[in-house]
Amino acid sequence: MQQFFVEDINKIEFTKDQKHQINRVLRMQAHEPFRVVDTHGNGFICEFEDNDLTAIKKIESIQFHLKSYRLKVIMSLIRNDRLEWMIQKAAETGVDEIVLYQADHGVVRDYGNKTERKLERFNKIALEASEQSYRQFPLKVTKIITKKELQQEMSDINLVADVLKGEHLVESIQPNQEIVIIIGPEGGFSEDERILFKDLDIHRVSLGPSILRAETAPIVAASFVSLLDKEFVDA
Repeated sequence: MQQFFVEDINKIEFTKDQKHQINRVLRMQAHEPFRVVDTHGNGFICEFEDNDLTAIKKIESIQFHLKSYRLKVIMSLIRNDRLEWMIQKAAETGVDEIVLYQADHGVVRDYGNKTERKLERFNKIALEASEQSYRQFPLKVTKIITKKELQQEMSDINLVADVLKGEHLVESIQPNQEIVIIIGPEGGFSEDERILFKDLDIHRVSLGPSILRAETAPIVAASFVSLLDKEFVDA
């Protein structure tokens, strides 16, 4: 069953791309159920009342699982294909927000005048993956920052995944908090960045004994953080 995100569940209006998907890609028909979720997290299973695919009937409301945490990933800029894969998987594993970071040792430093277009594409990937994952709210890729702006992104629990020794991520998190985790580039963090993390009281954590690729690390981290929802796991 396909899910679509819309602005208002009480006035369902599809975008041009969504209409194309409904008519040309999915070739939906009358009385075929689909999910609609709005920006406030309200969701319904709906159907088109006729083959004109205009009149929409709400069948039943959707009950979502409420997460016991919010997860923001500050992701160092990496190669485009790897970053797009990571965004898709981050949506599937419950990341709420991605902030892109210009790391000192990153291969990719910035996008210049293509920044707005890049963020638009990243959010399109995130939206589609969020729909496929039946999320209540889509993952957002919000901005690109430098290390001077890191402090503004800090929240309840602030962590950095590091290859150096640190306690395991699962020992550093707790429910009902916003968790921020910084992921470095494959070149690692610079000494200046390590000093900054210490000054900002960002705690070093391990994701396990394996050395992970930059695009894999946030997915592993998100999977560990999702264990906070033990009631859902045990259900």
